[in-house]
Amino acid sequence: MSTELITGLDITTVVGNVWYVALGFILFDIVTGLLASAVEKKLNSSVNYIGLLRKVGLFVALAFLVFVDALVDAKGYVIKLGVGLIVAYEGMSIVENLSRIGINIKFVTKYFDPNKLGKGGR
Repeated sequence: MSTELITGLDITTVVGNVWYVALGFILFDIVTGLLASAVEKKLNSSVNYIGLLRKVGLFVALAFLVFVDALVDAKGYVIKLGVGLIVAYEGMSIVENLSRIGINIKFVTKYFDPNKLGKGGR
């Protein structure tokens, strides 16, 4: 299976099915970010590259949390907390991107910084 760790342990046994939710949020954030940039006519490879480096940083952080969890013998709770924070971070980014595209989601975006939002959030 493609989700197996080096030791042969399936990552879903450590993190749970939240892992797939996190991956889905990350992929959806990438797609909505590209769409928002295209709508604003600001699509370029250097900004895309920086965004993808941030996504790689999320996976590096998750790998560090796996190490910390094993070090303190937290039975996966540190990893699950990290994945939950990643999902929350990506969710906020998706809301910002949807607002930049022009989708009106004022019931959520009223809590966001208006300078980060596009046409749909104001």
